[in-house]
Amino acid sequence: MNRVGACVLVLALGVACRPEGVTLVSEADLPADVYGSPRPTPSPSPQEIPAEGTIFLVKDGRLRSQTATLQPGAGSLQEALLFALIGARPQGRNVTSEIPPRTRLLEIEVDGTVATVNLSSEFEAGSGQSLALRIAQVVYTLTEQPSGILGVSFEIDGVPAPVTEPDHPVSRADYREFAPQGSA
Repeated sequence: MNRVGACVLVLALGVACRPEGVTLVSEADLPADVYGSPRPTPSPSPQEIPAEGTIFLVKDGRLRSQTATLQPGAGSLQEALLFALIGARPQGRNVTSEIPPRTRLLEIEVDGTVATVNLSSEFEAGSGQSLALRIAQVVYTLTEQPSGILGVSFEIDGVPAPVTEPDHPVSRADYREFAPQGSA
């Protein structure tokens, strides 16, 4: 573009941008159905993860609660609780975890009050009371307040793993025999 063209362009823009004929409209006078809300809608804040949570370990064949440090970067409270449970360092004499050491949490999905927990195949190692206790550890940990979970479904490597017949999400009531001493 040459100088004359540039000058004509600047002159045209200057004329078009004059304040004459410009009407300012207040925010309140804008029709909502045409322009929508003049302010951005805040996005929902992610669930806050407390610094500590309650997990359930095993002592003398029964569950025992233990306070654990939770990872603040976990995607949800439920995920943070499971990470703490799987990586738990039992505190106290004769306190253990029935969850095999190489078990990994692959995914957790929450639909209302039911959590579907997808664990690696190492979780299934062993059987009998050991398996029932590790399922109880997960169920009691996830259903402890304030998690909001009432039932838990299990998957192993992405495949549904029914733990009761007929298959339904399990709750604390399904594992009462392992309840901590003194709890109802």
